[in-house]
Amino acid sequence: MRGADTFTESLFTMRRLDDFVPVSHPLRPVRKMVNQALKNIEPLLSGMYVAIIKGGRPSIAPEKLLRAMLLQIFYSIRSERMLMEQTQYNLLFRWFIGLSMDDAALI
Repeated sequence: MRGADTFTESLFTMRRLDDFVPVSHPLRPVRKMVNQALKNIEPLLSGMYVAIIKGGRPSIAPEKLLRAMLLQIFYSIRSERMLMEQTQYNLLFRWFIGLSMDDAALI
């Protein structure tokens, strides 16, 4: 079963992650391009996952994984473990990937 690429802010958070990312940050236009490209390949991604499966947990949304891998490339992060560590506390990374402040890292 494919995990959903959803993003919901916490009920008790007074600010959104978008508020922490400067309007002129270079990742803003990149994120728009990436989201458009991911929207274009969404049917392909959906076709790779079984709609209904018995047992197990839903996968991490492939869109989130792809966004995380782009950050790893952009910031020359040596390993997935270091990427997940950065994702734990870096609000820019959480915003780009599509995680809220309360979401667990992707592992």
